[in-house]
Amino acid sequence: MKDKPTNFPKTQPNGEPLKPITQVLLDRRASMHFTNEEVPEEYLNAILSLAGQAPSGYNLQPWRFVVVRDEENRKRLQKVAFNQPKIAEAPVVIICLGMKDEWKERADEVFLEGAKRGAGKVDAWEQARDGALQFITGMQKMDVWVHRHAMIAFTTLMLVAESYGFDTGPMEGFDPAGVKREFDIPDEAEVCAMIAIGRGAGPEKAYPGRFELNRIVYSERYGEGWKE
Repeated sequence: MKDKPTNFPKTQPNGEPLKPITQVLLDRRASMHFTNEEVPEEYLNAILSLAGQAPSGYNLQPWRFVVVRDEENRKRLQKVAFNQPKIAEAPVVIICLGMKDEWKERADEVFLEGAKRGAGKVDAWEQARDGALQFITGMQKMDVWVHRHAMIAFTTLMLVAESYGFDTGPMEGFDPAGVKREFDIPDEAEVCAMIAIGRGAGPEKAYPGRFELNRIVYSERYGEGWKE
């Protein structure tokens, strides 16, 4: 496994500084339409690389991304995603998968490498691996588990794209079986979500508002009021 990425762009394509995470969270809106302006390769690689730094249970990283850029392939994807225009318009659409079995094949590498780097004991990595596998496979519903972790990476990808000044359109409207069929995705995969990345076309969406903290946060136990 690689070390932390260091060679990613430190500014937006227009030379502006990266948006801070607080501004990213306030600015991001789902774009419904896109221009055909390309996402430069170095920025796409950075978005994917930083998304890969997302946390996951035991560092098992059960997510996979299928990057769809070819125009004909995006049209094929559009047909199995309720003909959403953004899929054909955006220069990049990413299919986010959660793998229910493939991650097990990499468990040895993850635990041994982690132990060598100080995230565990080198002489006990096998016991740590076995305990993790027992917990995950014995106490978790696998489709739920991979969705949970894949969506952390998916959200990270979306926010990194916004930090670089790109617009995004996350999607959950698609036929999973159709997506698998069209893109040779194995049966074990859960198609968790898709996201279009590029430059939004048309006016930006207005801020729709969010619930106050005292409507979403409780103190100590459910139902106990939170005072801001």
